[in-house]
Amino acid sequence: MTSDCTFCGIVAGTSPAERVMETDLALAFVNQNPANPGHVLVIPKQHADDIWDLSRKNGEAVWSLVRDVADLARRAYEPDGLNLFQANRRAGWQSEFHFHVHVVPRWNGDPLVPNWGRLVGDPEGVAAMGSRLRASLI
Repeated sequence: MTSDCTFCGIVAGTSPAERVMETDLALAFVNQNPANPGHVLVIPKQHADDIWDLSRKNGEAVWSLVRDVADLARRAYEPDGLNLFQANRRAGWQSEFHFHVHVVPRWNGDPLVPNWGRLVGDPEGVAAMGSRLRASLI
């Protein structure tokens, strides 16, 4: 736990949250500023700043709970679709520095828009990216 982390306060019960589901390792609660009805955040109970700080065990617990929350949202809200969003570090649009996944029910015609447009990839650039990533395998 980190004393200045809002999400750690929610895990500890010292900060308010509308809890939805939880396991021994992960917690799901309603986003205080929802993008759409049913917008839920899923976090590891153990503090991790971002994906690079997250243990595999806690990551698996979060993902499992994300899947359960997605099913719960489908039953409760009957959305047309669903977005999962996860951001890391300031450059990646992370605003709360405790790893979390947004589970956002979607409806046709809702006001949410994509973060970026569809780009046309350069085949040589795509191949170079694949090569560079494979070269970094351990």
